Amino acid sequence: MRVTRCQLPVPARTATKSARPRLNRDEVRDRLVNATTELVRDRSFYELSVAEVTGRAGIERTIFYRHFDDLADLLLRAATEAIESLYDAQVELDDGREEGDLEAVRAAIEPAVRVYERHGPVLRAVTEAGASHPEIAARGAELRRRFNELANGSLARLPGLRDNPPADLVESARALILLNEAYLRDAFGREPRVSAETAVQTLTEIWAAFLDRGASNPAGG
Repeated sequence: MRVTRCQLPVPARTATKSARPRLNRDEVRDRLVNATTELVRDRSFYELSVAEVTGRAGIERTIFYRHFDDLADLLLRAATEAIESLYDAQVELDDGREEGDLEAVRAAIEPAVRVYERHGPVLRAVTEAGASHPEIAARGAELRRRFNELANGSLARLPGLRDNPPADLVESARALILLNEAYLRDAFGREPRVSAETAVQTLTEIWAAFLDRGASNPAGG
C-alpha cells in the first residue's frame, strides 16, 4: 500500500508540469516588446509600468528583469529594429536624392513611410522618453546626426544646388530631416492619421519643391 500511495501522485504531477509550454528567450522578449508597442499606441511612455507590460504580455514580473533592466531599456530594444530600418530607408532616400529623379525620390521615401506606419508608436515613445532618459536621448541624437550627414552629403553633390546653393546647406538638411521626422511621427505615432500613400505623396512633393529650387535662380538673383 505504501508503494501505491507513493506512485499515484507522481505521474499526475509530472504530466501537469510537462503540459505547460516553456517560452524560449526570443519568445519572451518578443512578447514583452509586442506588449510595449501595443500599449504606447494610445498611452504615454510615462504612464506605463512593468506590471502593466508583463500583464499584457502574460509574462511573470521576475522574468522581465532577466531580459531588461527597466522599461527604458525595453523601449530601446523595442526601437532597435525600427531605428535600423529607418536608417536603411534614409540611405535609400539619399540615393534617390543623388539621382535627382522625382520617381527615385518617391521610391526612396516610401520605405521610410512604411517604417513609421509599422513602428510609429515606438518611435514616438522614444522621442517622449528622451526628455528624461539620457541614454535614450543620446541614441536619438546619434540617429539624427547620421541622418544629417546623409542629407548634407547628398545635397552637396546635386549639380543644381552646387550652382545655386541654399543659404546654409547644413541647416537646409537639418530642416528637411526634422520635417520628415515630425510629419511621420504626427501621422503614425498613434493610430494612423493618414494613409501611407498620402504620406508618400506629401513628402515627395516637399522634397521635389526643394530640389527644383536648386535648378532655378532665386527671386531677385
